[in-house]
Amino acid sequence: MASLHDVARLAGVSKSTVSRVINDEYGVKESTKIKVLEAVKECGYVLNQVAKDLKSQKTNLIGVVVPRVSSHATAQGVDGLTAVFEEAGKQVLLANSHQDHDKELEFIRIFNQKRVEGIIFYATHLDSSLVQIIQTSSVPVVLVGQDGSMFDIPSIVHDDLRVGYEAGKRLVEKGCQHVGFIGVQSDDLAVDELRSRGLKQALAAHELTPLFHAHGSFSIDSGYQLARTWLQNYPETDGIFCATDRIAVGAIKAMREMGIQVGEDVKVLGVGNDELALISHPSLSTFNYAFDKAGENAARMLLDRISGLGQEMCKVVLTFQHVDRETC
Repeated sequence: MASLHDVARLAGVSKSTVSRVINDEYGVKESTKIKVLEAVKECGYVLNQVAKDLKSQKTNLIGVVVPRVSSHATAQGVDGLTAVFEEAGKQVLLANSHQDHDKELEFIRIFNQKRVEGIIFYATHLDSSLVQIIQTSSVPVVLVGQDGSMFDIPSIVHDDLRVGYEAGKRLVEKGCQHVGFIGVQSDDLAVDELRSRGLKQALAAHELTPLFHAHGSFSIDSGYQLARTWLQNYPETDGIFCATDRIAVGAIKAMREMGIQVGEDVKVLGVGNDELALISHPSLSTFNYAFDKAGENAARMLLDRISGLGQEMCKVVLTFQHVDRETC
């Protein structure tokens, strides 16, 4: 394998000059650069990236922790952030926590040990142990999906309170008087608490209250099982707001099996504009979240923190769009 000495001898320059060219340092004439790079190519010299990174104290690595890789939101978000990081010359290390709290904490520790330059964390909850490990991280961390701004953690969030309000308003406008909410685990402030709170506020404006608030998971099966249970308990239900589209697709399947005319007997709304929403029968009315933009914004925010810019705490709140289809 060719060495730095071999390149220097072929180019007729010193090893220090070759090193400066390889590391793109200032002060080398353009003609010398060309001569050195031609020698590098002719010798087949391979740059030791690890040694270069150690010298510059940069690894160009970014850690990304996600709760599940099968999620539509995660897939679009990762697509968005990787495009920004690739343009900036960074490489992404992706870790899937499977919504395991201990794994989330461990991945943040591991990424710090691996000397990543920063971490993007897709959060489904925010507790004291998670806040503490983020605050003590040796590299900057940006949250996506949960609001850490009260703890001085930069965050990218969706307007979950308002989407709940718009869902309630939309259901009432369609004539619904008996509305239920199918959410996720109660410690998910954004997806469960804020969306349900917005729904309650909209219904209260019309002197209505939710019939039920069911807690489950993000899966289609969870939506299916919860819809069957709660519709049996509350047969007068004429509107259901589901925290995600996948939950809503499961609920639609349950209602069709129960002989309920979805969109007529019971109106249904989801959140996210998953591809499943378009192909479900009937097609699901929902709210479009720009998950790719969330990833892009998180990446840019983290790059600013890494470069020393944007050191003041900041929060970006992303809006949404109504998607009208057949269920509401």
